[in-house]
Amino acid sequence: MNDDEQICHELINVKMVPILQFDDGTAMGESLDIVKELDRRGKPEKVLRPGHNHPLVTAHIDKVSLSINCLLFPRYILLGLPEFETQNARDYFQFRKEANIGRSFEQALAESDEHKRNVEQMLTELPTPELPSHHGNTIGLDDVLIYPTLRNLTAVKDIQIPTEIRRYIDEVTLLTDSHTYYSRAV
Repeated sequence: MNDDEQICHELINVKMVPILQFDDGTAMGESLDIVKELDRRGKPEKVLRPGHNHPLVTAHIDKVSLSINCLLFPRYILLGLPEFETQNARDYFQFRKEANIGRSFEQALAESDEHKRNVEQMLTELPTPELPSHHGNTIGLDDVLIYPTLRNLTAVKDIQIPTEIRRYIDEVTLLTDSHTYYSRAV
């Protein structure tokens, strides 16, 4: 559950996710450290391609991070995600994220049209991330840094995602055996 601070503190002494716990009981936080460790332990023929284009893409995304967060934070607790099954987990997340965006979730949802316009404009200007199909259907570090935000935008009902960006999302989704939120977007 999103409000479970105790286990996080027991494992890595801080409230943070994700956490990777090893068979010997040790654990690590920090997403990129986890990615590097899993890549190190994985099959040599399936290592991540090096990243080099993500700064170009993330610079565009960062320009509208407030709008992205105003769109996504309130929707996360409405999507039926397992980490928000309890009211306490939803309240915990909402309290912290409202402070982060400087407004209530109710206000952020009411401002959705404005935030969608900002994000849609950014998406039209976004350099298209390299498609995994152009690299033998492999994933790279750029994808680790870019895909989650673009995929999460599929939680916004009727958001206009350019065809080339949607193709990128679809390719990475397939290769990572993850999912999008189009069917339950709010």
